Amino acid sequence: MKNTAGEEQMMMVAANCSGYEAISNAMTNSIGGCNSKSCSNCKHWSNQNCSINLFDSVLTSVDQT
Repeated sequence: MKNTAGEEQMMMVAANCSGYEAISNAMTNSIGGCNSKSCSNCKHWSNQNCSINLFDSVLTSVDQT
């Protein structure tokens, strides 16, 4: 099942995900920048889906805080 999360959710999940691994070492922390920390910039993100199945659990834990 493909994820339909918005970029804001993907940035929030990436910031709180223990499995996040940047595609590039040239990542920046600027919000909204083309290289912002986001699921879309994680090596585990493919075809709108987290290949290590952490997205939903991280999103749920962030939403509950």
